Amino acid sequence: MRRDLVINWGECHEALKLALNNGVKTPFEVMDTDKGWSYVTFFQPGTTPSRVLFNIDNLEDTAQSNGFFLPWDVVATHNKVVVTAVSELPSPSAQLFGLHRVLETYADLYSNSRKHPQHSFYGKLGGCYDRPEKGRVLVIYSTGDDALLQIEESLQGLVPKLGLRGIEFSIRLANGLSDIPRMLQGFDDPLYRSSGTSMYRITDPQKFSVLLNQARHDFAHYLFEAQA
Repeated sequence: MRRDLVINWGECHEALKLALNNGVKTPFEVMDTDKGWSYVTFFQPGTTPSRVLFNIDNLEDTAQSNGFFLPWDVVATHNKVVVTAVSELPSPSAQLFGLHRVLETYADLYSNSRKHPQHSFYGKLGGCYDRPEKGRVLVIYSTGDDALLQIEESLQGLVPKLGLRGIEFSIRLANGLSDIPRMLQGFDDPLYRSSGTSMYRITDPQKFSVLLNQARHDFAHYLFEAQA
């Protein structure tokens, strides 16, 4: 069964989309792009969002039912792979071109879901950094940590072979809800964690709610079928 790469392009990346449609082959030929996100899925046709997107309502209910405390295992199960592209010339467009090449190559290699059953993902492309020297990112989520580790391993093997002049990539694992650990009292304190606690208090429930609403906003932009 074949997977399809589907990109829901943000208006901020219209110049990149146009360049790719026109067959541009090198990163620094792309006109400048703005800050923001485009959304990517790589699944078999017929995949429904509820099968793969994590349950935001369940996370919110867990926090509320525990008096705005979260258990460690809930936080630990939401992880992501982050591919960062930086360029010799600080060009967000060139960086995004490089990340699209990563996506394109990955999709060509791992389109067969029978041969590569763990390689489906959803994610977003871009970033909201003001300083272009920080690069642009491809953020990848999957349906579990085993799949995510296989995706990371595949990317580690793929990226060095791309050979895009002037673009450098780095790949790392990170917490998928990266702002949440900073909202949890004692989460980064080794003494607190060694006390044996399994629950962490959310120090700012309002900010926590804003973060979940941002995730809901992102989820609404994932497309699981190519648009006509």
